[in-house]
Amino acid sequence: MSHRLKSYFKKKMTFMVVPHDGGKSVQIKTNLFMIHFLVLVLGGLVTWAAMVIAQDVNYQLALLTEQRFKSNMQEIMEELETNRVLLSRMSSVDTQFRKLLKLGDRKKVLELNGIGGPTEEDSTRFSRLLQEKNEHLLNKVDASLKISNQQASQQEASFKEISVFLDKQRSILAATPSIWPVKGWITSGYGKRASPLTGEPGRHMGVDIANEANTPIRVTADGLVTYAGWQTGYGRVIVVEHGFGYSTRYGHCARIDVKVGDEVKRGQIMGYVGSTGRSTGSHVHYEVRVHGMPVDPEKYLPKVD
Repeated sequence: MSHRLKSYFKKKMTFMVVPHDGGKSVQIKTNLFMIHFLVLVLGGLVTWAAMVIAQDVNYQLALLTEQRFKSNMQEIMEELETNRVLLSRMSSVDTQFRKLLKLGDRKKVLELNGIGGPTEEDSTRFSRLLQEKNEHLLNKVDASLKISNQQASQQEASFKEISVFLDKQRSILAATPSIWPVKGWITSGYGKRASPLTGEPGRHMGVDIANEANTPIRVTADGLVTYAGWQTGYGRVIVVEHGFGYSTRYGHCARIDVKVGDEVKRGQIMGYVGSTGRSTGSHVHYEVRVHGMPVDPEKYLPKVD
């Protein structure tokens, strides 16, 4: 077998190159061993070149993928950190508001999950790492974003609740009688009393606040004038509806400076002290009613030192 192989490789071969223009032909003489050797060398060089090119392409692709991934992850992490800080501040403010307003605590939401980044590896290992961990990391980011959005929605709902509460409180406060309608002194309180004109027992539905004639009368809360004119017993009287069940009446006015349908603000002058109607002297008969029922106005008058 060895003799046959040696004999095969020693065989001679001649390659002739004949130019088409009639020039002198060239002959190349060699043996089969040299031809096989050149083929193997050429094949090795081609294979080596292909491997080098493939590695370089993989390296460049991995490097590009790594750079893009890092850039995207950095942007996402910055956005999440901004949202986390904002939500933390909003939660702190929300808690303070609720303690101040005694609204009670809302149900606690989940803490924002931490997010890990890819480990620094060489290009080949990083490429494999991306294939294995990319989906897991993106799922964690997506979960964190969902939690962040949920927290933001809950915080928004909480702030809306606080806003509605504050608006309502402001409206209630604006509608609640809270100042004296006129400077003066109370000459007759709320409740049972004898009629100052007939002496017969009766019930006084408000308080009488005396002062000189033409002393300004001021509305005690924001509201809408629903009556301004003469009424038996009251004389010239003003009725104001304030909302939330509150209404007030101002009787015995010497003059009225508002009309039905006027919107009035607490402290606004509506008329002047007089003695019209059933009266024995200059004063204002002041009533506070809640859902149509008279209550003691002194509960709504600030104390005077």
